[in-house]
Amino acid sequence: MTAIEETLHRLLRDAVSGDAVSDGFLRWEIPKDPSFGDLSNAVPFKLAAGRRQPPQRIAEDLAAAFLARCRETDAGGWIERVEAKAGFLNIFLSQRALAQVLREILRQRRRYGTRRPRAREAVNIEFVSANPTGPLSVAHGRQAAVGDVLSRLLRSQGCRVTTEFYLNDEGRQIELLGRSLRARYLQQLGRDEPFPEDGYHGRYVAESGERLRARHGGRLADRPLEYFMRAGMREQLGEIKRVLRTFGLEFDRWTSQRKLRTSGRIDRALRLLREQGALYEAEDALWFASTKYGDDKDRVVRKRDGELTYLAPDIAYHWGKFGRGYDRLVNLWGPDHHGYIGRVKAALTALGLPAERLVVRIVQLVTLSRKGVAVPMSKRQGEFVTFREVLDEVGVDATRFFYLMRTMESHLDFDLELAKAQSQENPVYYVQYAHARICSILAKSARRFRRPDLRLLEAPEERLLLRGLFQYPIVLRLCAGSLEPHGLTAYLRKLAETFHVFYTKHRVISDDRERSAARLALVRATRQVFENGLGILGVSAPRRM
Repeated sequence: MTAIEETLHRLLRDAVSGDAVSDGFLRWEIPKDPSFGDLSNAVPFKLAAGRRQPPQRIAEDLAAAFLARCRETDAGGWIERVEAKAGFLNIFLSQRALAQVLREILRQRRRYGTRRPRAREAVNIEFVSANPTGPLSVAHGRQAAVGDVLSRLLRSQGCRVTTEFYLNDEGRQIELLGRSLRARYLQQLGRDEPFPEDGYHGRYVAESGERLRARHGGRLADRPLEYFMRAGMREQLGEIKRVLRTFGLEFDRWTSQRKLRTSGRIDRALRLLREQGALYEAEDALWFASTKYGDDKDRVVRKRDGELTYLAPDIAYHWGKFGRGYDRLVNLWGPDHHGYIGRVKAALTALGLPAERLVVRIVQLVTLSRKGVAVPMSKRQGEFVTFREVLDEVGVDATRFFYLMRTMESHLDFDLELAKAQSQENPVYYVQYAHARICSILAKSARRFRRPDLRLLEAPEERLLLRGLFQYPIVLRLCAGSLEPHGLTAYLRKLAETFHVFYTKHRVISDDRERSAARLALVRATRQVFENGLGILGVSAPRRM
């Protein structure tokens, strides 16, 4: 929090000291309508039941109490006025407060908007976690963007974050990859080798087979299936890591399901569940009695043939993560995994673990389009279906920004042509151009002013820009708290719009030396916030465009 927000938060807490209300309800929000002030709080609605009063009456009483406390401190000079409106407490900041924000940005620079770690919360974020059986899809790319930026947001707020990729490197899908690769390799040798009916038909498998023949000739023809399973998985995993590295994403930890099994942790987790009376045998299979713990039906963990279901390693994996000492586990899953949430939480409860500390968010699918026309998701038609192909066509910056423009639980339409356009219609170009324009302004000014008179920034467009800069730390806090990074892209687009309006109406460098000094300070602070915000998104802040 900024010093201003921190102080106003404390004063509001003092104003409601006689009421039982959690600290979280006292956090200030940003009103959608600027006419409702610079900060707003809905705590009167929380107090209404206990006080047996309408929210508007409580808001009026709080406004008076809050303003009185402000006048008793230096914060009184930060408040232009306080309003109670429709049950909300709204604050309008003074010019002095906004000027202080500007000075704070210029002093803190890259640290502006971040919070110093105090009691550092340890958070594990697991995302992407694609099977190493083929290229990353555009949907995996969206998970990569959301997870990476979410980890950056939480770190900016003082959390200790570990990013993790769970690797499903054994089982039927890996076996099918191996059978598919062996068939393509033998076909390259001229053999009439049948291809597995449910194998991987993608061109990438055929290309892998071609490379094996070119490198080894026919020497691999008698190798066992296990060889082709390992070779195929190793190649696909290498490609996954290369694409993620290109995207600017390096995971802190990779967890192997195969090692999870060979270490005995799956057996130990199941043994603990059995000791808790949470497992039973029926129909020649081993079942988890998950309905005892809130799930909608019991689940099989070991099938009749002795093979484990996906649930068994999932239980051991999450049990192990809690054992590493994290305060919170965050999983980003695709929509096809929605049904797994209840059963995993049920297993954690059965193991005596705090299931509420596991947060699972669903990242919805992506539709590719060109100028509003859907792109057929078929390689045969020469269209883009992989994450790498999207990166190759539109670049890292546009891919990251576009993936984050909607809430993660909303379906995303990704317009490839718009993402490439160098125009104001392209949101990432619009934001980056604002940063580049400011850099151009600053490059033209060789003058440096030690103490500009910031009281001169009184025009409506200047005040709106100052308000936008003040909001940046609040946006970071809200995005991190809601585990929803899309708000940062919306904020940067609005800040760019506000800056462009200011620039259109006011000359930054003019014959008025004092006013020029104040406006140069304003645009320097604006440039810094653009750089900070784009940095959290993993998007570049170009100086020229």
